[in-house]
Amino acid sequence: MSNNDVLDAIVIGGGVAGLSCAWRLQRAGLSVKLFEAADQPGGHVRTIEDGGFRIEHGPHSLMASGDQVFAVAEEVGLTDQLTGTRPESGARFIARNGRLHAMPTSLWSFLTTRLLSFGAKLMLATEPLRLKRGRPDDSAATFFKRRFGAEAARVLAGAFISGVYAGDPEKLSARAAFALFWGFEQSHGSMILGALPYYRRRAAERKAAGLPARKGLYSFRGGLGRYPEAVAERLGESYLGGCPVTGIEREMSAWRVDTVQGCRHARSVVLAVPPREASELLAGQDQAMAQQLAGIPLAPVAVVHMGFHQRQEAIPEGFGFLVPRDEGVRSLGVLFPSRLFTDRTPQGGDLLAGFVGGVKDPGALELSDSELEQIVRRDLRDLVGLDTQPELVRVRRYPRAIPQLVHGHLERMAALQERLLQHPGLFLAGNYLAGVGLKDAVRSGVEAATTCEGWLRPPQRQRADPEVAA
Repeated sequence: MSNNDVLDAIVIGGGVAGLSCAWRLQRAGLSVKLFEAADQPGGHVRTIEDGGFRIEHGPHSLMASGDQVFAVAEEVGLTDQLTGTRPESGARFIARNGRLHAMPTSLWSFLTTRLLSFGAKLMLATEPLRLKRGRPDDSAATFFKRRFGAEAARVLAGAFISGVYAGDPEKLSARAAFALFWGFEQSHGSMILGALPYYRRRAAERKAAGLPARKGLYSFRGGLGRYPEAVAERLGESYLGGCPVTGIEREMSAWRVDTVQGCRHARSVVLAVPPREASELLAGQDQAMAQQLAGIPLAPVAVVHMGFHQRQEAIPEGFGFLVPRDEGVRSLGVLFPSRLFTDRTPQGGDLLAGFVGGVKDPGALELSDSELEQIVRRDLRDLVGLDTQPELVRVRRYPRAIPQLVHGHLERMAALQERLLQHPGLFLAGNYLAGVGLKDAVRSGVEAATTCEGWLRPPQRQRADPEVAA
């Protein structure tokens, strides 16, 4: 093996984390190969066309705070394809007591909503007066009960946790799963008192850095799947799809990566695959690290996509609705993709996406497609009166969908970082590290690329070699 045969980096995994990492490394002038087992890039971030409907296999939108996503999108030529949500889609709903309630967005709507009792509203309004700080081992349930009171914690935080994590508030770590909110309480004794200066400071910093003041949710024309497709296209021959990695091993000063198409060597390796797959690849190198990765739980979720050729007037304008547990509604929530973006259906149609399962209902994925469809349709009939047979139904199951940042997650991550120090040139990326959203996955890939490049090009080498530094 000659030095010319050794790449600077190999990225394993072609989801948005791995793609973003490989792109940034290639953009920095490093020799890179990315190996992805599937034929298509993007992992769960994929958009398909089916019967005139545009269906997202994973997330449906991108938050305005996803700066790294917007930055990479600009670098690969996607900026002109960005599209915001329809102005009418701002309303969000929570199911309670057999009906949908719009989330309050003003003082008047907060005072008049029937989503919460008067006592619960009073607890929320007086949150800044309760300055007690929590313990590092607080669960999300404990944290939100302390800040919001029991009722609002179950209804508001419970619905949010169902929608974002499909998780159990009693098991999620407040410090890991809600790090920003936790930090507000630690710094100011209150979420509200901590949030106000934080967002003012953040807006000022963005303005000083010349970053646009984005608000709301975004996608790309053609769907979020355009992001991984565009990055893979720009990677060119550096991207190898349909090429599973079967093993990795440290050999002298390089890493050997075995694939179904042969082996390659690189000075560094970035594992950008889900934790179980990362555990399997590392089992022969570091059993302790493999066990830590294998111990990360992931929530199972089934998604029922339902397409209608005609607009369904029973569906309110808005983003969709979420459901706290213990409301007699089995669905975790239902999104209204066709109300978010204009290019999701044939003209005049509607598209809904219902979510079933989660940590508290793992058996849902064992149900038939028909049974899952009936769960979502029954919940829609009971909550909004929709009883129309959809023209298109597509069910997708994700047995390991959403990482759960449970008690001990931060300690697990610290242990993983400690073990990584024993393996020079090995790095991790993925949405299980410090956040479960699309923006978190991309951020992890960008940060892994920065760390990897810093390891490949230490400052003393850059000073000694002007060409490398350039």
